[in-house]
Amino acid sequence: MGLSGKKGVDISSLNGNVSIEKIKNAGYDFVMIRCGYGSDLTVQDDNQFENNVKKCEAAGVPWGAYLYSYALNIEDAVSEARHVIRLLKGKKPTMPVAFDMEDADGYKRRNGMPSDKMLVDICKRFLAELKRVGYYPMLYASLSWLNNQLNDPGLLNAYDVWVAQWNSTCDYRGNYGLWQYGGETNFLESNSISGVGVIDKDKCYKDYPTIIKNGGYNGWKKQSGKVLDETGYKMLDRGTGVLALKEMLLLARQLKITNQGMDENGVFGDGTQIAVNQVLKKGGYVQNGIAGDNFIKYLAKLIREKAK
Repeated sequence: MGLSGKKGVDISSLNGNVSIEKIKNAGYDFVMIRCGYGSDLTVQDDNQFENNVKKCEAAGVPWGAYLYSYALNIEDAVSEARHVIRLLKGKKPTMPVAFDMEDADGYKRRNGMPSDKMLVDICKRFLAELKRVGYYPMLYASLSWLNNQLNDPGLLNAYDVWVAQWNSTCDYRGNYGLWQYGGETNFLESNSISGVGVIDKDKCYKDYPTIIKNGGYNGWKKQSGKVLDETGYKMLDRGTGVLALKEMLLLARQLKITNQGMDENGVFGDGTQIAVNQVLKKGGYVQNGIAGDNFIKYLAKLIREKAK
C-alpha cells in the first residue's frame, strides 16, 4: 500500500525513548527522525537516532531523517550536509532526508540572522550536497518562511517541500510532499498518542518508498528493467484523461488483471498508482507509477486479450 494520503509523525530525542509500535498501532504509517543538529560534531548527533532507526525497521515502518540547521553561511551548510551523510552511512531510509530551516530557539537571530539570499543559498547548498551523493533531499520550513525568507523558485521548485503549518488546512500554494499539521497545537485531532505523549504529526502526499526505491535513492539499488513511459499521468494529476484511465483500470480489475479498487473520479490518487504499478509489474516494466501513451496501449491489449 502506498503512503500517499497516510499520516505519520516526526520525532527526536526530545520525545525520549519513544515506542514505534504504539505509533504504528495508533494508525501512523511513517516516521521522520531527527538525526542531529548543526555542524558535523558527534556531540550534535541526536542521541536517540540510532535507536529510533532500529525500532522503525523492526516494526516495518518507513522512516526518513532530518537535521535541524544552525547554519549561518555556506561553510556551515556543507558541514551540516556532511553531518547527515555520516549518520546515514550504511542505512537505507525509504522516506526523504530533510533540511530543517527555521530559527525556533533564536540562535540565528542572536548570531546575526543571515540575509534571505544567504538563507536560500544555505538551503540550496545543503540539498545539493545530499542530492550529489544519491539521497532524496527535502526542505522543511514553516509556511511563513516558505512565503518570505525562502521564497525563491530556484529552491522551492527544485526540491520537495515539507510544510510546517499547525492548522486545519495547508495553505501553502506551491507543491509539497509532506505537511506537518500539528504538534503541541493540533486543530485536526489529539496532539498526542496514548503511551507516547505529545508529538508532531504529518501527512504524506507522495508514495515516497516507491519513488525512492525505484529511483535508486538513499542507498537503494535502482530498479532494473524497461521503463514503459517517462511521462504521462501520475500521482495527483487531475482531469478527464485521468478519469478515462481509471475507468480502464476498473475494467481491468473486473477482468482480474489487477486487484486494486479506486474512487471513480478524475484524481490520480494512491489507489490509481497501485493499480498502474500492478499492470507495469505484470509486463515486467519498472513500476514508476506513470501511465503514458505506451501504458494505455499495453493496458488496452491486456483488456482485449482477457475479454475474448
